[in-house]
Amino acid sequence: MIFGLPVTDHRNIPVMTISHAHLVMQTHIDCPLTTCPLKKQARDRLIEERRLVPGDREFLGY
Repeated sequence: MIFGLPVTDHRNIPVMTISHAHLVMQTHIDCPLTTCPLKKQARDRLIEERRLVPGDREFLGY
């Protein structure tokens, strides 16, 4: 939520910077990875840059 409003745009973007990936992960905190392509793109970008290390088990929730 931003300023109390729900996030409505979940589309991928052409270029994902690290700072934008962090912002997306914060603003799309309530979005499941399975239904939010933008959050998945941000997560993948953070993993690519080794800013996020996923756990050993797959988690399909948030």
